[in-house]
Amino acid sequence: MTEETKNAPEQDTPADDSVAVDNNTEAVESEEPKLPDNTVTTEDVGTLKKKVTIQVPRKTIDAKFDEMFGELNRTAQVPGFRIGHAPRRLIEKRFGKDVADDVRNAIVGESLDDALKNADFKTIGEPEIKLDEIELPEKDDMTFDFEVEVAPEFDLPEYKEIEIKRPAVEITDEHVEQFLDNYRQRYGKLKPTDTPAQDSDLIIADVKVTGEGIDQDQPDAELRVAPAQIEGIIVEDLPKVLAGKKIGDCPSVKTTVPAAHPNEDWREKEVTITFDIKEIKRLELPELNEEFAKQEGFDSLDEMREAFRERFQARAPFEQQRAMQDQVRGFLMENTSFDLPEGLSQRYASRLLMRRSVELMNSGIPKEQITQNLQELQAAATEQAAGELKLSFILGKLAEAEGIEVDEGEINARVAQIAAQYNRRPERLRHELESEGKLDHLVTAIIEEKTIAKVLEQAKIVDVEPEKDKKKTDKDKKKK
Repeated sequence: MTEETKNAPEQDTPADDSVAVDNNTEAVESEEPKLPDNTVTTEDVGTLKKKVTIQVPRKTIDAKFDEMFGELNRTAQVPGFRIGHAPRRLIEKRFGKDVADDVRNAIVGESLDDALKNADFKTIGEPEIKLDEIELPEKDDMTFDFEVEVAPEFDLPEYKEIEIKRPAVEITDEHVEQFLDNYRQRYGKLKPTDTPAQDSDLIIADVKVTGEGIDQDQPDAELRVAPAQIEGIIVEDLPKVLAGKKIGDCPSVKTTVPAAHPNEDWREKEVTITFDIKEIKRLELPELNEEFAKQEGFDSLDEMREAFRERFQARAPFEQQRAMQDQVRGFLMENTSFDLPEGLSQRYASRLLMRRSVELMNSGIPKEQITQNLQELQAAATEQAAGELKLSFILGKLAEAEGIEVDEGEINARVAQIAAQYNRRPERLRHELESEGKLDHLVTAIIEEKTIAKVLEQAKIVDVEPEKDKKKTDKDKKKK
């Protein structure tokens, strides 16, 4: 060996040797014995809440270090060495801290996924884990834990061949007028008014929330004269607070922040909410007269009323179906019992409002009316969420039992149906639903509809005569 070769730096190792070493390494790695399994233990820490503890063997940790340092050795740039030829000790010295963090994060993520995949319970939402507080030991096994909410376990009631009443639908003049009123909503326009605020008016106001350690401003807030949520605070008395007020008035209301408020510093504190009214807008509907009827393509208002009566009559089967679906929901709720995870109902309230929005869109309700309905729902959303959440669990399990699924064709068909009601392009509406997080709710709604329909297919349907005819029949029986 020459002196030059003897003193050559390590990066001058022949390329052929390095290839041979890499190939041998791959061969050795492929023959390595299987790593030991993690030790996973679980314990109940609340209503439908579990604490999962995972112990990761040292061999697994070392193997992950070898994997990551091996990758670095092939890609890292170390001064004085060609890429792929720096000694591991230098790689460890230069990148050790970052690699240790990556090893910890990778092991936690892989171990967590594996533990939940093989668990004998179904999780809800994301695990509560504090990654920064997990330490990676230098020599020993690594132990960490996390908490997760789990789906309730319950038995489905005997839902086959239950008795369901099919009501007779009678179309009255009141139904027709309500139908016409809803139709006029499409042509309504919000216009400023100087008169006192009335129910369902839109109010533009600077809102201020004050209390102990609380000082929150919400300029130019848009509020309906209806129950609503303001900064996450339910204000059921909002109609009483705003109704009758004029521009320039500053009404206020005192209330208590809910215990489940997202801001922990606000919870259960008394606050005062002040409304500095700047503008009042009222929805003006076109007058229901002969001119409006002709604008809509009818010869007269009477002809329009008769046409809408026929439309309403055509919807009678859907109304019957809805009534029977409600009976199925009621049966499932009344005959299934289980507890809900603590705090889940409050967190589900926002999802409930999202689902309501999808349901209203599915029914072709005008966007302006949807906004109003959602604002009115906000006040009771938390209470309703508990029932909706329970029903969702029941229908989910029932769908699994019946093997009910939804394919892309069904989703696209429903999107196209909704798009037609709003004169929208289906692809644009689908993109909008996806971006707003509503498409998943639409899929869930379709699955639940199919599940309820399956129960109705197997039910005993009993026709019910109209109420007034029933009373007449009862009187005839008494006369006899």
